[in-house]
Amino acid sequence: MQDNFVGDLLTVDLTTGRSERCALPAEITRRFLGGRGLNAWLLTRIVDAETDPLGPANPLIFSCGLLTGADAPSSSRLHAGARSPLTGLLGSSNVGGYAGAALRAAGVQSLVIVGRAAEPTSLRIGPDGAVELRPAGDLWGQETRPTATALGAGATRRILVIGPAGENQVRYACILTGTRHAAGRTGLGAVMGSKNLKAIVIEAGGRAPRAETPAQRAAIRAYAEGIRNAPRYATYARYSNSAYVNWANESGILATHNYRQTHFAGAAQIDGERLIQYVTRSRTCHKCPVHCKAEIEIHEGPYAGVRGERPDIEPIMGLGSKCGVDDPEAVLYLYNLTSDLGLDSISTAGVLAFAMELTERGILTRQDTDGVELTWGNVAGMATMMGRIARREGFGAVLAEGTRRAAEIIGRGAEAYALHSKGMELTGYDPRGGLGTALGYAVSTRGGDFTSVYPVPEYRLSAEEGRAWFGDARAVDRLDAGGKGVMVRRTMLVSAAIDALGLCKVPALSVVNDFTLEREAALTAAVAGWGGLSAGDLALAGERIVALEKLLNLRLGAGRADDDLPDRFTEERVPDAGPTQGMTVDIQALVRDFYAAMQWDEEGVPTPRKLAELGLEDLTGIQDL
Repeated sequence: MQDNFVGDLLTVDLTTGRSERCALPAEITRRFLGGRGLNAWLLTRIVDAETDPLGPANPLIFSCGLLTGADAPSSSRLHAGARSPLTGLLGSSNVGGYAGAALRAAGVQSLVIVGRAAEPTSLRIGPDGAVELRPAGDLWGQETRPTATALGAGATRRILVIGPAGENQVRYACILTGTRHAAGRTGLGAVMGSKNLKAIVIEAGGRAPRAETPAQRAAIRAYAEGIRNAPRYATYARYSNSAYVNWANESGILATHNYRQTHFAGAAQIDGERLIQYVTRSRTCHKCPVHCKAEIEIHEGPYAGVRGERPDIEPIMGLGSKCGVDDPEAVLYLYNLTSDLGLDSISTAGVLAFAMELTERGILTRQDTDGVELTWGNVAGMATMMGRIARREGFGAVLAEGTRRAAEIIGRGAEAYALHSKGMELTGYDPRGGLGTALGYAVSTRGGDFTSVYPVPEYRLSAEEGRAWFGDARAVDRLDAGGKGVMVRRTMLVSAAIDALGLCKVPALSVVNDFTLEREAALTAAVAGWGGLSAGDLALAGERIVALEKLLNLRLGAGRADDDLPDRFTEERVPDAGPTQGMTVDIQALVRDFYAAMQWDEEGVPTPRKLAELGLEDLTGIQDL
């Protein structure tokens, strides 16, 4: 690897105000690359079962991927980690934009924040990595956009900020980079709020690694051309993935009315092809050729004046069909409200849909919800409750706990309608219509999640390709359980490796749809100067990261029973006519198949032999530490 290619480890103690900077061991970056891999390694060294997710000892970690901030295409990603206040397990989030590139330019590969400031504080990192803590009491209570503006967010100053939801430790609060990109899921905004840390300000002006040789520039061109020449490039460049809502509806996987149905009559109204009329300009992340982000503005009607960002498909499904909203302007309004408040849009949609079903079933009344009417499609009620959740007011304080804890508080049978895995609300695809997706929800190391598993081959590959890629044509038949363990194993390892490299999965996996890692290996070998790096090496690193995250979860109390799905998906058949009608999920059979593919034991524990193969033999028994 090139000299000085990898940045330093910067530790900041908010309690004492002290910081320390040191080099990362070369052995660690070779084993775990960066980003998600470094976070997994650091968390296993710091966190144990006694760590309070909202206590000062819980670290908040931001790690740049190995290639983040370099000249590599789509090398924007920054990985955040902690013990999750939502699940109690691995807290993990990945975000784009420009904050990661700015941190890397300051010479920092990983930022570890510990302790708790006595008063609201902002952390400033200079272009040379110098650290300064400043009072932020005047910003406390403000939403994310005015906070970012007050701190001078822009090309010369990159901001990571929380809103009222993070300040009030809503268990699914997120962290915003500027105002457009969210480090969502698992509640890391609550961890930041628990530390009295309102914002992290990264001053531009440092210098990240640059491509200086013909071989490096050729590798960069080849990777970028592969993205631009992919068949789905034009679609993603114009719509991102927002134009797949209709496809999900027709495929019988669109989460509707808290997953009671898979078909939504208003799907065409909220599809990205309809939302494009509100786009004012496209935006991109550091060095990305796709430009899939877009700014929107609503000019007339009840939401006139709303400006912000177009959501991707998951928030559209969540705030749209899952909650019964078919008004595209209302979806745009609600999504940007979650960003302003610093709420994770997917979990917010999950808790609101949960409350709506409880209302319909008579388990909740308006008296329970402080007069707020939480019924399907009631946008005003949703918006009011979002504000109350963010500020933990009244019934909002109950929903701020997430569906699992809220159901326990409410009682009266509410648990049956709290749809989550490991305590994290599921994303927008009904798992009965994609058995690889179902398996991913169950075994993802961060909870009910699609992005960290990315099982898109089951929706896109032919039987012939499935046989060639996974040794079983059934692996890419989304309604057939065969081969799903092997398929999900592969997509999880690839996803982990790409997160560790700091590349965006939208170009690599959604646009190009390449799960071989050949392209990423060639790019990394050239840009980082890591001669001889192969796709197999990256896959091995990805498997090492997944195994380490699994060991961490075991240490934090997860067990075999946590790799599961709610009864709605295992016992209730899809009622809607269409390709998934009558489907349920035999999740335990799928999980056993996955364990076998991973070479884990029957309890889902990586065996000593497997750990030795991964070079993790020193971590045997980590779950007992």
